[in-house]
This record gives sequence, structure tokens and C-alpha cells, in this order.
Amino acid sequence: MLNEKSRVWAKSIKIEKNNNEEPITLSQHIIDILSAFKKIKDKTGDDNLKKAIELAIVFHDLGKVIPRFQIVSLGNKNYEPYDLIHEIPHSLFSIFWIDEEYLKRVICDEKLVKFIVSAVAYHHWRENFEDYLNVNEETKKFLTWVLKKKNELEDKLKKEFEDLKHFIGENRIKINECKIKEVLNGVKLYRFAVPPYKFDYEPLRHTLTQSIEDQKRWILIAGFLQRCDHFASWYEAEGENLDNIEINVVGENAVKRKIKNKIGISNENQIWQIGVAKEHKNKNLILIAPTGYGKTEFAFLWSADNKFIYTLPLRSAVNQIFERAKNIFGENKVGLLHSDADVHLLEKEGDVGDTMKYYQLAKNLSYPVIISTGDQFFPYALKPPGYEKIFSLFSYTNLIIDEVQAYDPVACATIVKFIEWVNIMGGKFLLMTATLPEFVKDGIIERIGKDNFEEINIYEKEKGKFENIIKHKLSFCVINNEKKDFELPDEILDDIINQAQQGKRVLVIMNTVPQAQKVYEMLKKKAPDIKDNIFLIHSRFTYEDRRNKEVELIEEKFKNPKPQNENEGKILVATQVVEASLDIDADVLYTEICPLDALIQRMGRVLRRIGASFESEKESNNKKVKVYKNSLNPNQKYEVDLSSPNIRILIFKNGLESGNGKVYDEELLKLSLDILKKTSNSSNNKQNGYLLSEYDKYKLVELFNKSLSGESEYLRKFYETLEILEAGYMSERKSDAQKTFRKIYNVDIVPADLFGNFIEEIEKFFRKKQKSFTVFKSQVLSKYVVSVPYEDTEKLKWIYYDVEKGIQNNDDNIRANIMKLKSWLSGIYKGDEKYKYNKEKGLYKVLNKKQAH
Repeated sequence: MLNEKSRVWAKSIKIEKNNNEEPITLSQHIIDILSAFKKIKDKTGDDNLKKAIELAIVFHDLGKVIPRFQIVSLGNKNYEPYDLIHEIPHSLFSIFWIDEEYLKRVICDEKLVKFIVSAVAYHHWRENFEDYLNVNEETKKFLTWVLKKKNELEDKLKKEFEDLKHFIGENRIKINECKIKEVLNGVKLYRFAVPPYKFDYEPLRHTLTQSIEDQKRWILIAGFLQRCDHFASWYEAEGENLDNIEINVVGENAVKRKIKNKIGISNENQIWQIGVAKEHKNKNLILIAPTGYGKTEFAFLWSADNKFIYTLPLRSAVNQIFERAKNIFGENKVGLLHSDADVHLLEKEGDVGDTMKYYQLAKNLSYPVIISTGDQFFPYALKPPGYEKIFSLFSYTNLIIDEVQAYDPVACATIVKFIEWVNIMGGKFLLMTATLPEFVKDGIIERIGKDNFEEINIYEKEKGKFENIIKHKLSFCVINNEKKDFELPDEILDDIINQAQQGKRVLVIMNTVPQAQKVYEMLKKKAPDIKDNIFLIHSRFTYEDRRNKEVELIEEKFKNPKPQNENEGKILVATQVVEASLDIDADVLYTEICPLDALIQRMGRVLRRIGASFESEKESNNKKVKVYKNSLNPNQKYEVDLSSPNIRILIFKNGLESGNGKVYDEELLKLSLDILKKTSNSSNNKQNGYLLSEYDKYKLVELFNKSLSGESEYLRKFYETLEILEAGYMSERKSDAQKTFRKIYNVDIVPADLFGNFIEEIEKFFRKKQKSFTVFKSQVLSKYVVSVPYEDTEKLKWIYYDVEKGIQNNDDNIRANIMKLKSWLSGIYKGDEKYKYNKEKGLYKVLNKKQAH
């Protein structure tokens, strides 16, 4: 039995053992990681690679033997030898314990040995690593000290690793003196351990990885080491089951049963998704199909026998698909990932302990089904530190990309590059969309080859069917706004109100939040009799208020499908947030002009209840109406009267739309208008607007994408991003990669008029026993934080110092937790006095008298 002074700790946490609290020792930590790896060992390829990963695991933390790390970082106060001065990052020191010549004999592959050394050195990358890689004075002093303490340190690790010597070899725990002396004589540390990150080291990396297969093996060693290390650390901290590092898939038969029950059809031949998924299983695939056609169920079937990541651009859409996936795969098989996933789970589960377990299982990539926003995965195409963990996952995991058209050109380019790496690593991808940008498809072809994926175009496959499905009739309203105030004239507002008074659901989409707020107020003022049925949703509500509004709209007011017996009129004023994120169903749409692909998405919210199933045409009330089947229930039928337009496109004579060029590129708007104008002029039915079939809409977007000029700003951003990624660009931080992908121009604020209540809420929170960050987000931040454009916030101050001044420091609970707020309030600012907030309108700008008039 080793005494306390002899033990090398791996973690500062202690666990219950033999009725005592004992620390996690280094040898125990290594055993835990090896046990975790054993559960996913079969995912890694040949035996040599498996052995390389195991060796990387064994060696990766040997550098924790450093006394200062043990005593200061881990609190191992009785540790010997005692020293509080000398230290370098423990992962870098670990490489001086690796006997490379011995490893070459064990795995007979010199490159694999180099990959092991790199994986060990950089499994915890830090921004200050370059100082040590270039051998600063601190590094020299440390290594000189190590030579003096060599015997003590070696004895320490030999005793600690007595039970693991079969991995390392007899008498193989020893400091590499030759390597230390070379470094002290001027050889840079990066010559021994080639960094996998930062563009500056690309020439050095190229000497090691001259083939894609080499890159893949390097990634797999580093990625599996990182993933198993992270999971074992969580297991040790929370007592989680190590078997849960990889939860088993559900299987195709079980998924088929659930989908048949959901649709209400027992005959598999009547469910198109089952046959098509079987035909294209284990193949890369692009699926182009209309909104509401059942793409999600197809995706579930396509990857039912394999682990998969399902991505969407928006959190609200992700939350909806997550709930649907749980109904198909089971609650213990589906994970949720996005920036507020823990808050969503807490609301659903209620129990903090369960919430954190489910959230951590998703973060550790353990579930066989993970529903996620794209920004949790795609930015890794920029190869920030730790990208190997994600890339290695896709050596056996499928990727599903939904709503690709909703991403901006920079994000689209990043996704194309990510697809290339999924293909390299051995995973399969399914890209699903109603409107596929041609340049995205060309980018994929260029990188993985035309023969390496298949395409299913439901529009072309069933052209006749979609030509018969006509849900929309368009008309244009040109508004003369010489003052450039973008105010809707009374006749349009009256028309919107009139439609609602006829019992219709009316959707009004504006391109900016201020415009939506203004239209909402004008409608409520003009129609006081229906004011309780006029709703507003946009991006500048707090998380809690927006979530409540979404629930009200999705589950009640604008629920899809609209009940046949509903005759209560209502109006929803919104911004782009409804384009792809909310599963709502309206009768009529009034929308500002926007790019054609976005316009088609907006139109998809109208008569969403009608699927791809035209049945007949008949006379009703002296009008010709079309009869369709419900998209979810074939026994339910709907009559559609298109004698008047149900899509009204609003175009301002000066500036085109209320964003005035800030929201959409003017060239895209003009191109969209040009295509729409030509289409309307060639239409056979132009009386009181013109009809668009589902096939017409598909062809319009196809024409729009093909008509984009190669020199346009939109395509230039796409191709420039791809060129940068092809040149080997690597983000230095994960946060930088995410900002590039998200094109983040927003910051989080607490509105100035809510600040007093915010302080009171914080004080109330810290008086409770539960003080986790997730609960703080759910109970405090979700009520007060609003996301706003960066251009309006350049002079704002970080909120922490005002909070620190404002809270009552005479309470022990608050005093004890005040330092937590520094990290918990990171990136949150105090709002400007010119903005106010209320639950009805969200965040709005206070106008002075001159502006108000």
C-alpha cells in the first residue's frame, strides 16, 4: 500500500472509497480512461492503431508528477519532493517520459510513434504553449531542475504505475535525459512534438502527414485520447457508468415500428421513407424534397442502425426535432446540444441532477442520436484546438444536415469543408433541403467526387404530382415611401385586419425588429376588437419570454395543422425567426421582399397543413376549389380557395425593404424581383395575382441560385472562405471558429430598466441552496438577457462591476458566491438607457418627440 506522500494525484476531486474520501490517483485515472476506451475500441480500426491509442492514454498525464502542479493546482499538500517554483504545462512534460525507440519496437510504425507524442503533448492545448515550444527561460530552468531531481521523479512514477508496467514495459519509466539536453542546447520543443494546431506549423506537419491516411491516423489517436479522457474525468467526478461512453443504437426495426404508429399506416409499402431509406442506406446522400414531406422521418430511418448527429441552424427548430426524436428513439437514446440545451432540459426534466447528467452525456457525445445546432460541430472545419475529438467521432458516425439554405455563405462554405472531412474519416452524410443552393452542391462534388454521393430530387421524381399542388397565389404591393420611413399604409393594414376578421390566420413578416414592433402596434391600435388575437415574435425577447411565445404559437394559436373547425381570426407579426424555426400554419402571408430562397421558406408557413397529396378539384360557393389531404392524416381533407392571393409581397419604392440594405444584399433583392417579375409576366393565370405550384417554387429557387453572379458579394464570400480553408487555415480558439461560423454581430445585454430587478433576482438566487450555472441561466439570465446587434452596443460596459456594486454584500450566502458571477456574467453587458423592455414588445428603442413624429 502506497503512503499518501507517495501518491501522484490526477484530480483534485475525492471519491468515497473504503468508507473514506480518497483522491483520484494518476494510475486510477489511467485505468479509468483505458476502461472507457475498451468500450469503443472496436470503432478505431486496425490493432496497431488500437495499441497506439492505448499507449497515448498511458503516457498522456505522466507530466502531472511535477511537484508544483500536485501541490498548488491539485492541493496535494503532503506531496514530496516539495517544490513550488519550477513548472511547465504537464502535457508538455509528459513527452519527456516517452521512450520512442521502445514504442517503435512495440508498434513497428515510426509515424504512429510521432503521432502518439503529439497527441500526448497537446491533449490540453493552451494559448501560451508557444512560449514553451520556443523554450523560454521558464522552460530551461524547469528542465535543469528536472535533471537534478531525475531519480526522485522516476521513483515516484515507478511506484505509482506498478499495476500498469505491462503497458509501459519493465523499467521503461525514466526521464529522457538526451531529449532534455538537446532542448537545453537550443533544439525547439516543437521539433520533438509537432503541434497539430496553428497554421504556422503547417510545413512541419506536412513532413509527417504526406497522405490523407496519415492525417486520419493522427486525428484518431488524438481524438480518441481526448474523448476517453474527458469521459473518464466526468465519470470520476459524478460517479457515472463508464459503459455509457457509447450508448447502443436503437435499430431499424424498432424505428420503423414507431414511425408506422406515428403516421397511422401499417403497410410499409405506403410509407415512401422506408423503401427509399433502405435503398440508400450507408450511402452519402442529398435529398431535395418539399417542406412537410417527411424528410425528418426519412433521416431517422436512413441512419437507424448507426449513430448520427442531426443538425439544424436554429435552437427552436432543434428543440422541436429533439422532442420528435425522443418519441421515435426513446428518451434515453437522444441527446440535445446547443448553447441553451441545459436550460431546455431543465425545464422538461425539473430535476437538476438528471438535467446535468443528460446534458453531459450529450456533450460527451455518448448518445446514439444527437440533435444539435450546426454551430456545435461545423466550426471544427476550421480546426481549432480539440477538433480531433469531433473528427474522430465521424469515423463511425453519420451526419444529417437539415435546412442548409438557412446558413449564410461563410457558414455554407464551412459546412462543405466539414462534409469533406466526414467523408475522409469514413462517416456518411445526408444533406436534406427543400432548396439546395447550386454552389453548395458544386462544392461537395469538387471535394468528394460526383460518384461518391447519390441525389434524390423528389420534385423531379414526382414532377406531375407537384405541378398539381398549388397552395399559393402571389400579388405585389408597391408602397410609395418618399420619406423612407417604411410605414405600411392604412389600406394594407386594413386588408390584414379584414382577413383576420374573416376567421383567417394572418402571418405578417417584416425584415427588421423595429418594423415588426411598429406594425404590431399599428394593428392593435386600428383593431381593438381583435387585439387579444394579435401576436408578436422576434429575436429581441428574453429567452424565457420568447420560449413562452413560441409554445403559445406552436401548441395553440398557430398550431400545425390548423383545425378544420377553427374560425377565430388571428394575426402574427414576426421577423425572419419564423422562416425555418417554427412549425406554424397560416392562411395568408404579408411579407416584405427578401431573397427568393428566403421568400419560399416564408411561403412554406402558409397552408402548411396540406401535404404533397392533391386529390381533386370541385365547385364550392360558385368558386373552383382544390381538395388536398392532410400531410399527417390522409383521412383529413382540406379545400383551398385561391380566387384571391394568399401571398402578398410588400415592396417599398425607396429602399425596397425596411432593412434598407443592412439585412439583405440589395443585389439579391433585385435579382429576386427580376425573376418574380419575369415569372408573373409569363404566367397563364395572372388574374388578381398569379398561381405558383410546388414545382414552380422549386424551379424559381433553382433559377435564383443559378443566376447568382460569380462576382456577386454573396458568392464571393462563399468561395473566399473555401479558398482560405483549402489553404490550411486553422482557428487558434474554438470560440473564434464559432464566431466565424455564426457570423456573430450580436451581444447579450440586460436592459437598463430591468437592472434593478436583475440585482434582486441574483440576491434571491444566492439565498437558495442550488447554485449551479445551469439553474442560474434558467432562473435568472433567461428572464433578463436580450441579444442585440453589436452596432448599437459599442460603448456598453461589462455588467459584472455594476452588479457587484449593486448587490447586498452583508449576506453570507451572497458574499460566498460573488466570485462565481465573474464567469457566469461573462460576455453580458448593461443596456443603454435609450432602450426599454416589456414582455409584449420585447426590447425597443425609446423615441424622442421629434423621432416619434
